[in-house]
Amino acid sequence: MATVPDVFSPGRLGPVTLRNRTIKAATYEGLSHRGRVTQDLIDFHVAYARGGVGMTTVAYLAVDKDGRTDRHQVLWTDEAMPGLRALTDAVHAEGAAVSAQIGHGGPVAEARGNRSPALAPSARVNVIAMNRAQEATVADLERIVAAHARAAARAV
Repeated sequence: MATVPDVFSPGRLGPVTLRNRTIKAATYEGLSHRGRVTQDLIDFHVAYARGGVGMTTVAYLAVDKDGRTDRHQVLWTDEAMPGLRALTDAVHAEGAAVSAQIGHGGPVAEARGNRSPALAPSARVNVIAMNRAQEATVADLERIVAAHARAAARAV
């Protein structure tokens, strides 16, 4: 029988060493405003770091304006970087790591708030998002893939 590591012992996640193996999962907090980090969002994640998690995950960071599922979600833009840096520094100061959930809402993106259609593999009505998604084109997919690459580079 394999030995299970102690959840409170340090662990490695790729190149990052965590003080323990406890990770706060991504949960959309609704604490950003106009696509930017707020002090409330920083305080939220710092509280988890002070509470002892090894890593906290900032959710949902949209790679493109049309991929937001809420019009206030943080966007991976140059303008958002100072706030994301402040959040990261504050979490690190408490001894925890921070990760980012990057994504694009696709068919559940908030079309009205984004002022752009939601995108899906095919045109369809989405009862969860209460919208009609349009079929994504090859150009849409290439743009979204490139936006994910830019967001990942900014996260690093």
